[in-house]
Amino acid sequence: MKREEDMKRKQYSIEELTELAKEFSVKQILKHNAYRNIPLDFTTAYLLGVYTIFPYRPELSEVFDQNKPVAEKQSIAALCALHNQETYRKPEAPEQIAGILAAIFDYDIGLSEYGFLLPNLKWAMDNCGMGGDLFRTPNVSTISALIAAADRIPMAKHGSPGNTDSTGSSDFLEYMGVNLFANKRRIEKALEKFYFGYTDALDTRYKVIHTQTHNSAHLAHMNDLIGPVTNPLHPKLMKARVLGVNHLIKPEIVADAYLILNRRGVTSLKHGLFVRGFVTKERDGGIDEVSIFQGGTIVAELKGNKIETYELHADDFGLKTGIYYEPPRGKKEKAEFGKMILQGKVTDSARDLILANTAVLEYLAHGITLKDGVEKARNVLESQKPLKNLREYCEFVKQN
Repeated sequence: MKREEDMKRKQYSIEELTELAKEFSVKQILKHNAYRNIPLDFTTAYLLGVYTIFPYRPELSEVFDQNKPVAEKQSIAALCALHNQETYRKPEAPEQIAGILAAIFDYDIGLSEYGFLLPNLKWAMDNCGMGGDLFRTPNVSTISALIAAADRIPMAKHGSPGNTDSTGSSDFLEYMGVNLFANKRRIEKALEKFYFGYTDALDTRYKVIHTQTHNSAHLAHMNDLIGPVTNPLHPKLMKARVLGVNHLIKPEIVADAYLILNRRGVTSLKHGLFVRGFVTKERDGGIDEVSIFQGGTIVAELKGNKIETYELHADDFGLKTGIYYEPPRGKKEKAEFGKMILQGKVTDSARDLILANTAVLEYLAHGITLKDGVEKARNVLESQKPLKNLREYCEFVKQN
């Protein structure tokens, strides 16, 4: 309990929120901002974030003078309308993103039954993607996280069932035998013991915002971004991370939003890679992870208080340019394909894509070159340690 108290930060009180909410109106947000592609300022975005979870959090019942079913519908409309390329191109877009994210950290995870994960570690990282890709790939971030964890890099992995694809992180890990809803203490202990812990975005003991996405909205909207960022790991422990960005938004916009969150004391990210990969050289669509294909990868690297933007290609990893092909379409079939990668039965571009995405985790964790990171990842994968570590993790989290 003392550790949790030490990590608390000052935020709006319920009384302050109630006062601010007197002027809040989704109709005005749609009229003056969303329909004109004008991003929200931080405070208005913060209120929209609170309004989005208001129907599901009894503690917020007095904040807004609104019928909860109506609030649910209105928040879906606002989050859809604000989630577009034109709005995200504006220089104020990071304020909108940061405001909504801060609200979810404060009044969703912060009010939840479990609160934040607090393993006895100095730091951990995640490598989640936004989803909504125009090309399908294997469960890249999850498999890469398992390889990194087998190399003793603490991976607090966060994900969900497939929304825009048949097989999300949760679907793959469930296929592999993972208890997706293990209790908090078990996950914390697993992170300490196996350097891997998984939290499902639909676990309402941590947050409820995904109740809206998966149970009511059933479509992609701004939660594509909210979900990956609001990992239940305590923000003061999330010192590094990789975030895959989808086709609607430039990586540097999300990096800039993190700078705002850092300055406001919401997050404590010291080193982050925000990536957008492409399959074709024309870059007509892409993937929310590092690419080894013709289109390469745009990276926004946040380090300290600076953001540097650059590109990566397959040869930066010491790899040949990959040949893209779709993984199997069915949920079980795609999950089985991921399992085959872990078993070492896949040795083509799909495996190399995984190695490149593991290399960036090695770079963040140890500062090694991307080429060295690929070789390290290859050796770990070929040792079968990731599969062994995952099997032991599965047994451990079954014991609640």
